[in-house]
Amino acid sequence: MAHANDTIIPDAETAKGYDAQARLSNWLGPEAIFGLTYEYMEPGQSLLDLGIGSGLSSMLFHKAGLRIYGLDGSSEILNICASKNFTVELKQHDLRQLPLPYSTGTFNHIICIAVLNSFSELGDLFTEIRRIMKAGGIFAFTVEEQKPGQPSSYPINRVEVSEKPEVESAVELHRHSEGYITELLDQNHYALLKTFEFVAFKYPVENRDVLFKAYITLKTS
Repeated sequence: MAHANDTIIPDAETAKGYDAQARLSNWLGPEAIFGLTYEYMEPGQSLLDLGIGSGLSSMLFHKAGLRIYGLDGSSEILNICASKNFTVELKQHDLRQLPLPYSTGTFNHIICIAVLNSFSELGDLFTEIRRIMKAGGIFAFTVEEQKPGQPSSYPINRVEVSEKPEVESAVELHRHSEGYITELLDQNHYALLKTFEFVAFKYPVENRDVLFKAYITLKTS
């Protein structure tokens, strides 16, 4: 079980129900990202899904003819993804541990969906993503945008995270402002192609919708 400031890594029981939970929560992130990006990609190109989970975000790209690679911190959920038999390679690795286990310029494209709201700082990770991508590739990702007046982080579902909902067991999630993301893209030579904000899901305890903002970017050099 994840603790505050940790990446949310599902245990075995959570992993088993991941796809069903996504359907019940009307999670449409994979369809949104695919619809925004497929025009920039070609069959046969490589795509790395950072935080691949059970493979929901990259399955549509596989069906479009891309070669899918995946990285995730949970062995249980990687086993579920592997059972679907659509990836070229899966690796277990914590995204907080840099460098990532790939050579420079390995992938044509990279996606990172519903993952970056677990990170308070994104600078080092964005630099590392740039390293392992080829020039001219697409980096597509989502964040929960920090709106004016909103705090940059908040704990979520303390009651649901643990049978003993102590403060230490809360999952801390993070919002990132448009200005911060724009600065990181400029620093790493990514051109912004599209943005799109959509309702990602509803937190049941708080009974409120969560808005994700998708960024579709091009590595220019």
